[in-house]
Amino acid sequence: MSRFKNVLLASDMDGTLLNSNRLISRENREALHWFMEQGGRFCIATGRAVEVTRMYFNDISVNAPYICLNGALVYAPDGSLLCHNALPEETPALLKAAKEVYPEVGIEIYVKEKAFILQDHPMTQHHFRILGIHPPRRSLDELPECTQWSKLNLTGEPDKIAQLQTRLAAFANRFSTASAMPIFCEVTAANATKGDAVAQVAQLCGVMPEHVYVAGDSANDLSMVKRFYAFAPENSEKCVLESAREVVCDHEHSAVAEVIRILEKRYPI
Repeated sequence: MSRFKNVLLASDMDGTLLNSNRLISRENREALHWFMEQGGRFCIATGRAVEVTRMYFNDISVNAPYICLNGALVYAPDGSLLCHNALPEETPALLKAAKEVYPEVGIEIYVKEKAFILQDHPMTQHHFRILGIHPPRRSLDELPECTQWSKLNLTGEPDKIAQLQTRLAAFANRFSTASAMPIFCEVTAANATKGDAVAQVAQLCGVMPEHVYVAGDSANDLSMVKRFYAFAPENSEKCVLESAREVVCDHEHSAVAEVIRILEKRYPI
């Protein structure tokens, strides 16, 4: 069957595909399996690093390129790297500005697939405990040049992170800043957003923009939510709920399965 031939569905992970226990429900797994059996192309679009994305591939498969670090990295379904949208050479200036506003800010640096801690903070440790990984600490001198970096994750108390994001607005022409939760400020290159990366995946798969659908719940999903036909789980941030085309059930009740039921009606045999 090819009900969904030339249809692409891109889904965020945390708060969308995953429930609050960070698991994929049986209903979501079965719905995605059926969607792909029916010819659909499924893509994950996440802010997570590849190490903590691929751990879910025992539960689900993907048959389209998938997106990590908010669009900085795009991988083929077999795991080979297709695209690295790296940070620009102005990155040290952005880091300097961030530390002027918030000297104690936690700084996570991702060099392609690998995570490092440049400056520690309790929120940084909290983040990596949730993910179940233990990145090493490194100084700037021990890291490759910034044009090989994929993403910065700045962590700290929500009020101070909000102040930091206001300061970093001055860098908007070269960087994209987004947040999956109030304790984060996620920094990638200006062209490394989920929206840009989903467009890349659609082109690679030969899918026209009008047949691209996305699902996400937080501010770091806005670039794809505003660009394509978007579904927002009920638990989404207000900015996403206001921008999405349709609201579905929350992530505790298999939101992605509901999306696929809606697509089934949009693409009858």
